[in-house]
Amino acid sequence: MPFKDYRITSPFGYRRDVWTGDGFTFHTGIDLVKYHKASIQAFTEGKVIFAGLGRTGTGLGGFGNVVLLQDKNNRGQLYAHLDSVSVQRGQFVKKGQVIGKQGDTGKTTGSHLHYEVRKKAESQPPYGWTSDRANNCLDPTKYLQNYNDNKSIIQDIQSGLNRKYKTGIAIDGIAGPLTIKAAIKGYQIELNKQFNAKLNVDGMWGQKTKAATVTVASGAKGNITWILQAMLYINGEDPKGLDGIFGTNTNNAVKSFQQKESIVVDGKAGKATWEKIFQ
Repeated sequence: MPFKDYRITSPFGYRRDVWTGDGFTFHTGIDLVKYHKASIQAFTEGKVIFAGLGRTGTGLGGFGNVVLLQDKNNRGQLYAHLDSVSVQRGQFVKKGQVIGKQGDTGKTTGSHLHYEVRKKAESQPPYGWTSDRANNCLDPTKYLQNYNDNKSIIQDIQSGLNRKYKTGIAIDGIAGPLTIKAAIKGYQIELNKQFNAKLNVDGMWGQKTKAATVTVASGAKGNITWILQAMLYINGEDPKGLDGIFGTNTNNAVKSFQQKESIVVDGKAGKATWEKIFQ
């Protein structure tokens, strides 16, 4: 469950008007509680497109202090009523990174986090808000449950690593340390085979492997590009396939990854990019 660390005080969807007690209004998010001034962590990675006090008439009015993230699907993830924010516009945050503190700023009935997923992420007012409340946002619980629904893709990657390099990892769909170690082994094998790197195939990203690293760019084909695509998937990017061909989609995925990791955005997988990918 995406909200296992929280108590849900108001779900997504129609609810009785909390201010008048009469009739029903559509609640565009889900209200979550830890405790007042508790650290609020990002549920996914994303780019901060607004951080601070939401002004009336901007699509953020009444929400108090907010953080609005643009995620990989171009959805706007809104964290509202925060006591304070700890990120700034233009910053990339990782899943689990603290973005602020639970609060009761704006129009609230008490300290809580209002979290909603707007269908469109916009970096200017109205920031993805529309007056059609029932169709403005997605169900946050379902959205997060399906956000990284890539188990079958990870299984394909694991199967490919076993088939290509006899790594012996479990086909469990979990991209944990063993899968990453197996990918590094495959990379080392390819460097030895294609470039006579004479590396010890240990699955460790050490100085010798770093020194032997090659730059992979648009037009490249083969197993090293396949490993790059696999690791982009594991790192939350989508090269749109595991075909071993460095085309436009892989180039875009590399650029997105580089931007998030604050390294030179050139669309090429060089030493800095490989190092971040295997971390």
